[in-house]
Amino acid sequence: MDSNVTALYELLIDQQKSLRDVMLQVESLKAMMFEHRPPFVEAHAAQVARVSASDIIQAYDQRISALQEHLGRLQEQVG
Repeated sequence: MDSNVTALYELLIDQQKSLRDVMLQVESLKAMMFEHRPPFVEAHAAQVARVSASDIIQAYDQRISALQEHLGRLQEQVG
C-alpha cells in the first residue's frame, strides 16, 4: 500500500512540475505579445524570469514543494 502511495506522489510531483513549466512558458509568451521588442530570445528570457515570480507560478512551486515534503515523509516511514 505505501509503495502505491509513494508512486502516486511521485507521479503527482512530475505532473505538477510539467504543468508549472507549461504555465510559465504560456504566461511569458502572453506577456511578450504586448511588447514586440527584438531580440525575442533575450526578451523571452526576461519575461520567464519576471513571470517566475508571479502568483500563479509561485502557487505551482508551493504545491510541488508540499507534495515533495509529503513524499519525503512517506519514504521515511516506508524506508
